[in-house]
Amino acid sequence: MKFWSLKGKKVLIVDDFHEMRSLTRSMLTPFNPDLVKVAKDGTEAVNLLQDIKFDIVLCDYNLGEGKDGQQILEEARHRSLLPHSAVYIMITAENTSRMVMGAIDYLPDDYISKPFTKNQLQARLQKQMEKKESLLDISKAVSEKDYNKAVSLCDKQLSGKAKNRMGLYKTKAELLIKLGKYNEVEKLCESLLEQRDIPWAAMSLGQALYYQEKYEDAEEVFESLIRDNPANAAAHDWLARTLEKLNDFERAQEIISTAIEISPKSILRQRKLAEIAYKNKDYASSEKAAREATQIGRHSCYKKPDDYSCVAKCMLKRDAAKEALHIVDQLKSRFGENHPESNFHASLTESLVYREMGETEKSVAAVEAAMTAFAGISEQIPSNVAMDLADTCLALGKKDEADELIRQLVRNHHDNQHVLDRTRDIYARAGLAGEGNTLIKDTCDEVVKINNQGARLLKQGKLEESIELFIEAAKGMPENIIINLNAAYSMIMQMQKTGMVNKYSRRAGKYLDKVHALDPGNKKYYQLMEMIQNISSKAA
Repeated sequence: MKFWSLKGKKVLIVDDFHEMRSLTRSMLTPFNPDLVKVAKDGTEAVNLLQDIKFDIVLCDYNLGEGKDGQQILEEARHRSLLPHSAVYIMITAENTSRMVMGAIDYLPDDYISKPFTKNQLQARLQKQMEKKESLLDISKAVSEKDYNKAVSLCDKQLSGKAKNRMGLYKTKAELLIKLGKYNEVEKLCESLLEQRDIPWAAMSLGQALYYQEKYEDAEEVFESLIRDNPANAAAHDWLARTLEKLNDFERAQEIISTAIEISPKSILRQRKLAEIAYKNKDYASSEKAAREATQIGRHSCYKKPDDYSCVAKCMLKRDAAKEALHIVDQLKSRFGENHPESNFHASLTESLVYREMGETEKSVAAVEAAMTAFAGISEQIPSNVAMDLADTCLALGKKDEADELIRQLVRNHHDNQHVLDRTRDIYARAGLAGEGNTLIKDTCDEVVKINNQGARLLKQGKLEESIELFIEAAKGMPENIIINLNAAYSMIMQMQKTGMVNKYSRRAGKYLDKVHALDPGNKKYYQLMEMIQNISSKAA
């Protein structure tokens, strides 16, 4: 019988107890790993993950003060610090399923409860590593974002006598969703579900229906998953998203609240509840969820100043302006003085609070500070925050500043009816409905003109001119999905015509990455990504 070993593998052990780190290391020593590193907390763990590509991470969930094991995993996946082929096993002191479920996007490969034996640890590692090793070529293709190749590799293994067939089908479904091939996901999952109940296949089916805007069908799938397993937090999340699309915000709030009862430690889930509850004017629930997000976020890579602003805005709704100012102070202390985004949110929130308190001079000074901080923010702020700032500027007589903010907002979202309607409402409340309508129309016309001009250049074969036009347009409209798509498309056409793949493929990919971040289900994104991959494959 072949001796199982960890030869060639690099292992990271994370535990706040020295004795447990030593014990786990001693369990692994007989299997001859090439490297074993240990970390006593989240900071040490993340620093090691930045420097070394580990094959295995054994991480205790509860690490005392600082990041917990779930937050280390979130950051590692969020920042691509872990190879796709790596195994991440969460260690828990007892049955803490409610605690360790966390954010659904970043689940560990397995859990193991203390105390465990060397044989138990070996069995868990061996099982997970065999799964990962059967997918090594696929993992490599995924790491290179060559999802079509990864699907082909799945099909190749499935055509033979693959042991991990369900794992391969699951990976294929996930890849097809990444590629936007939702019809294929439907067919694959429905064929599997005809044979037996497979929760992940039902989940993938629901997601495919959601992205195809078949919201009623998706709703039915997610509800069925919840009936079969009421503790399925992911199904609750997806059902809430679906209900939002169906404009059933009250039920969406109920569903996401239930998901939080199941898994309360997800900052993203708490933030979503705060957002939906605020829309529903349930300010008490919104404030509670936003407060939870600020607490969970203290050691999370997902912490945002927006959560503190949400708490303060909810306080204003219950006439607690002075308390809201204390939240602003917390925001400042948590993020520090050298954080432009938090300075912006703090100043804007202060302006809103002072405006509510009738202290106009302080409100004006705060909004001016917000505008100064706004100029130093490299990333685009959310549209609702930009509208809050514009609304405050109009209320304080700073119309020119409001107009410029709205002009930029409309440039980025000229085809988003919800944004345009909310913008019209802001001007109407300020008694400037006519001027607001004119500003919105002129800005939309400006964007349409640029797109039409670029389309004419493409049709005339003036690809370089088209590329230059859309690059320049994207600088001023970084969140406009159509502009970013057209910039990428112009470069793809140039690659097809000239074969200049090295010059344009990465640049086109950056514009498409922006689109994907803004709209993960965008069909055009997947089509253009496939074109780039096909061109690159032929050029290789």
